[in-house]
This record gives sequence, structure tokens and C-alpha cells, in this order.
Amino acid sequence: MFFSYDENLSIHVPFPFSRIMTPFMTTDTADGKIDFSVHMTEWESGAQVDEHMHTDSTEAMYCLSGSGSASVGKNMYDLKPNTMITALPGQLHWIKNTGTETLKVLCIFSPAISAAGLRERAEKAVKEYKKNKKNQDICK
Repeated sequence: MFFSYDENLSIHVPFPFSRIMTPFMTTDTADGKIDFSVHMTEWESGAQVDEHMHTDSTEAMYCLSGSGSASVGKNMYDLKPNTMITALPGQLHWIKNTGTETLKVLCIFSPAISAAGLRERAEKAVKEYKKNKKNQDICK
């Protein structure tokens, strides 16, 4: 199988978890069975993904460029080019761009996930944040 990075497939996640996820090897782009999936995530300076976990997949996150902070479980790490973190199924994790340039991370899931699954999880996190924020504002 052959896969190519295609910006037209990018998923633009809005504030507060602003990032661009570009799936290029997922269950919905493969023309056969795959055992793992790959996408690129890009964060602008200051942007952060919500703390989350994946119940069924291990996620390996390899930093290509930029710099950031990462958390897996209770451990904190400096993320910079040629470093990688791994979150096992059920392990809470997050990444934040703490540098001045775009942070680019190659994310690899095993077993494979779909682009639709990536989008759904990101949209759910944004909706939850907005709902909680609205409830907090009402209670003030």
C-alpha cells in the first residue's frame, strides 16, 4: 500500500484545543487491512491538546520539529525533535507547544484507528469544554 500526506484530509480542531491533524494512514484511507495508523498533528505556539486517553489503542508520538511539554500518566517530559512518548491504552496524556515555532508530531496508533474516530474525539473534547465553560459562567 502507498500513503501520501494530503492537506485536504486535515482536521482543523478549534479553540481551546487548536491543532491540525492530518491522517494519512488510517483504516478509512487504506485499501486493505492495516495493524497501525499514522497521522501528523501540528500545534501553533501555546496550543495544547486536552488531557485524554484511548481505551483500545497505544499511541506513540514522535516529535519531528518544534518543542513542547508532554504528560503521560503522572510523568512530564520535554518534547523536542527526535524524542517520543508513548501512551498505553487507558493512560492519560497531553501535549502542549511551549516553543515559538509549529510543533509537529507524528502519531502512530496500534491497533489502527480511523480519521472519523480522530475527528469525533476532538469534536467531543471541544464541546465538553464549551459546555463546562458555559456552566461555570452561569454559576458566577
